[in-house]
Parts: sequence; C-alpha cells; structure tokens
Amino acid sequence: MIRRGFTVVELLIGLAIATVLLTGLFAAIQSSVDAYSKSTAEGVNRLTSRLLVERIALLVRTGTSFGPLPAVATTTEVESNTLQITTPQGQQVTITWNSMDETLEMDVDGTNSVVLGGVTQLASGVPITPFLLQYENGTILNRVTINLAVIPDITHATAMDAGEETIRLTTSVMPRAQLY
Repeated sequence: MIRRGFTVVELLIGLAIATVLLTGLFAAIQSSVDAYSKSTAEGVNRLTSRLLVERIALLVRTGTSFGPLPAVATTTEVESNTLQITTPQGQQVTITWNSMDETLEMDVDGTNSVVLGGVTQLASGVPITPFLLQYENGTILNRVTINLAVIPDITHATAMDAGEETIRLTTSVMPRAQLY
C-alpha cells in the first residue's frame, strides 16, 4: 500500500509544534517592542524635561520682576512650589508644581496649561522643593535654583509608556540684570 498523505495525528503534532514556535516568536517580538517603547518614552520625557528647564531658565535670565518675595525683608531665601516671572514684554508667567496631580503647570497671562507630568519632587525618598529664590535686600533676586524630580509615567502627556527611573534636573540661574 502506497501512502499518499499525512495522518490526522501527524497533522495535529505538526500544528502543535508550529503553534509553540509561533508563540515563542510573538513573545520575543512583543518584548522587543515593549523595550523600544519604554526607552523611547524615557527619552522623550528626558528631552521634554530638559527643554522645559531651559525655557524656565531663559525666562529667569530675561525677566524683570520675580516672586514670591520674602515675607520679611531680611529673609534672603524663599523655598516655593511657585515661581512668578514678569517678562520684558509685560507678560505674567507663573510656574506652579501641583503636588496633587504631580504636574508642573504654567500660567501665561491667565492661560493655564500642564507643561510636564510625573513631577514627584521626591529624590531618593526625600522631598525637595522645586524653586529656591535667593534675594538681596528682600526684593532683588540674585539667583533661582530649579530642582525637579520627574518620573516617566503613562498617565501624563509627556510620556508614551511607563518608566521606572527618576529624572533629576537641577539648574541655577541669575537674572541678566544681576550680571551687569
């Protein structure tokens, strides 16, 4: 008797082997896509965070007046969750860390928007203040230190995927009026 095809058992074994191989292949492809998405999200979040800090630094360098002012004229440092800047064009810019939503919000002449998400302000479990303003004679701003701790998070507009690494951004800026 000449055999002309496969038996049902042979076909089922072949399908089972193909299923196992394809499942492994799809799992490998999915983990590769997940790793790419995670690294892209962290890269986007890092870039966005750095650009935002540079933008705030530019506003401080070119600003004409700042707040919050010290409650007492002899106080030289103010730690704050808010930074108020008046630009040379007269725009009122207020940057606020919203601790409830863990976002950094910017208000320009009454128009408020979230500019950065995942701002936890915890560095190694220790709370940090986003803005430190150093004054001279109670009203003359010498320096602003910006200190942000950002975690990439899928629930915020600046991240495409979840991340685990805290991004720590710190800079110290002087208004141009103080440089001359």
